[in-house]
Amino acid sequence: MTPVKRQRLPHSVREAIEKFESLPAIAIWRDFPHITQGELRLTFEAGWDPESMSRAFARTLLERQVDGEVFLTYGDESTRHSAGGDHWWVRIVLPDQRELNIDWTARQFYNLEQPHSPQHQDLPCPLVWQSDQPGEPVHPVTGTYLLLKSQQVGVNDSCGDVRDGRTGLPRVLSSRCSTCIFRPGNPMHLDPSQLDQMVLEALARGSWIVCHDTLPATGKPVGAQAICRGFWDVHGPDSLGCRITAALGGPIYAPPPTEDDSPVS
Repeated sequence: MTPVKRQRLPHSVREAIEKFESLPAIAIWRDFPHITQGELRLTFEAGWDPESMSRAFARTLLERQVDGEVFLTYGDESTRHSAGGDHWWVRIVLPDQRELNIDWTARQFYNLEQPHSPQHQDLPCPLVWQSDQPGEPVHPVTGTYLLLKSQQVGVNDSCGDVRDGRTGLPRVLSSRCSTCIFRPGNPMHLDPSQLDQMVLEALARGSWIVCHDTLPATGKPVGAQAICRGFWDVHGPDSLGCRITAALGGPIYAPPPTEDDSPVS
């Protein structure tokens, strides 16, 4: 593996990094190890854990139309450090078959790195390196992984991205879309048990339901999604993610797609 400086990255990758690093969550990961237990707890409760951060950055790469294939990479058990397992980062396979790895949460390993570097002045956020061999299971800090899994990420593989590009706060529709699943009369003809299951799953994740009319499958670009206003109105108080959004000064309101079909910034 070979460290890669930002100025040597492809332009689209640099753009994605510059957009993503403005999020409040990045400041917390960059401040490791000098963060409070409260900040650390908020990071995980708000969905800014290593897996969620990697998934969100993968979506940002797709939104910036990066020239390459994007993979979510998971390392199970580290041969160098027993505490270095269960870690996530993003791997990009460029058209020339070079593999770039980008890890936004590597600073959490400040107490594992050898030689020891408590302040981590030498470890950037994000940590970027190039694989020496295709699919190699090696991480600069945690070493070789006994199990490494990679899953390609596509635009239609997720519910997109509800984060507002300027504030990092989630977007919510300013009013319910014309076929909102929470409107009277069941305009989407859902089985009542299906809607109940969707709500239960969202609450179990501490998350929300994304408005179906803003999903990437409808042709909306990644980054134009918004939380269903019906869910926000009915179940917002029960959702950890919605409560944290409100505590951080959100949400950011966006018009329903039927009112404004232009991409939401």
